[in-house]
Amino acid sequence: MRFFCISIMLFIVGLLGPSLALADAANLITGPNAAEEPHTVLSVHQQFQYKDKHNRDTPKGTLEGFFNAAYEQDFELASQYLDLRYLPENMSKEKGPEYATMLQAIIDRNVWINLDELDDTPQGANNDSLPSYRDVFGRIKVESGEVMLLLQRVPSDKRSIWKISNATVAKIPELYSQLGYGPIVEWFVETIPEGRLFKINLWEWALLLTYLLAAFVIVIPMTWLIKLVLLKSSLSLKVELGYIVSGPLRFFLAVVLDRAWIAQSSISPLALEAINTGFLLLISVIWLVWSSLGIMSAGLKQRLIAQEHQQGASLLGPLTNFVRVIFIAIAFLVWLEFLGFNASAIVAGMGIGGVAIALASKQSIENFIGTITLYSAAPIKVGNICQFGSIKGTVEEIGLRCTQIRTLDRTLIHVPNAKLAEMEIENISEREKIRFKADIRLDYLTRSEQLKAIISDITGMLENHELIDEDPLRVTFQGFGLHGLQVNIFAYVGTTSFPTYQKVAQELHLAIMDIVETHGSRIIPVAPIAAKI
Repeated sequence: MRFFCISIMLFIVGLLGPSLALADAANLITGPNAAEEPHTVLSVHQQFQYKDKHNRDTPKGTLEGFFNAAYEQDFELASQYLDLRYLPENMSKEKGPEYATMLQAIIDRNVWINLDELDDTPQGANNDSLPSYRDVFGRIKVESGEVMLLLQRVPSDKRSIWKISNATVAKIPELYSQLGYGPIVEWFVETIPEGRLFKINLWEWALLLTYLLAAFVIVIPMTWLIKLVLLKSSLSLKVELGYIVSGPLRFFLAVVLDRAWIAQSSISPLALEAINTGFLLLISVIWLVWSSLGIMSAGLKQRLIAQEHQQGASLLGPLTNFVRVIFIAIAFLVWLEFLGFNASAIVAGMGIGGVAIALASKQSIENFIGTITLYSAAPIKVGNICQFGSIKGTVEEIGLRCTQIRTLDRTLIHVPNAKLAEMEIENISEREKIRFKADIRLDYLTRSEQLKAIISDITGMLENHELIDEDPLRVTFQGFGLHGLQVNIFAYVGTTSFPTYQKVAQELHLAIMDIVETHGSRIIPVAPIAAKI
């Protein structure tokens, strides 16, 4: 009956003129007081002074009130922001809280609304190609096209107010069937207690945690079987491969599977924005690549050692660490780009601050350059026995910052590479043979014939020894010393093994003593005891 009366009135007004008909139609829909309200212009720093108890005087106040009520889980109050008049026959006003719940879920999942962009005047926006009594606050893409979410000015007791249009409310059930929560999410919504943590619903946190645990439940048995097969294989690095499969690879697969589920989940954009930072994926990728580079380095090191390329094998450790650092830096910059930062500007800023960093890390840069010098010139290698100034020991590792030296006392010394590159290094391991030198003093009672025989026998003994090189080889009478007849013995032992040299030197010294005693002479000390007294 009411629709019939309105139609008759519109027909009569239509006879008086199109402009009058449009003005009266707006009055009928929005209320008689709407046309009488003066136009209010607010500056950007002003806020409308709401008169309605629910702040429904303006489009912005209506949506802000609706979102606040939905955030507090008060959907009875949220339904007060819906225009529940003239709904289809299959919908009823009593289900307003249910429609408010559905609408909040639809908006959370599909629309990002910036309240600061909404009009905060009673007249609403006037540049949106819509009637003056309607404003659009969002658009949603569906299978059939695009649906506009509308606000509408409706009559109230004393003035017109804004509500979410009944045309939009009528579409809520259909939109929720396409864009709302699925049965699994609805179970979480109904089961998990109401509440929020960091502005995200508790049921969303529970759903995300369930996704992650489910991903590990699927990935763990799969990676365990792969590890079992690897450990039973004949691969040389099966233990290291098993660690990667059960560690970084397992974590990476679980994170990827979890992200795939989250992408298809029904959580809100706010929750997605809060958790979709890519942090877990960044950590998993860095861990996986870090471990993979380590096992690649180990495999290549085994091959180089088998080919007797010790220097290349020792270089792999620092080179692998350098590649790891570069990869972490690149991964971090890519992650910053993903978060919305300008990585190129960050790199440029780092370039500007590079001078200060270089000055602060001058010693580290010097050590790195020293490392390059040690590897390029290769004065020492891992395993070499060297004399570094007053330090003598075995090179155990040439790192990016310092070199580790194991002394003869089995202590470990770390020498900075910058300092080591400037040292005079005596590489004992690089000698192709070891010098044997002995200076003996014979008693002055030794006759000339005895001395000649001693020199001849010592020379023959050296020439007949299998480890003594034939040239150079000298046994000479150097002259008359203060305390005795000086005889110099010089030869080379054909070995690079110091323990072997020590055994040969012992044999030679004992043989020299026997020769001297055989010819009736004796070896005297540097200074006789009587002289010391």
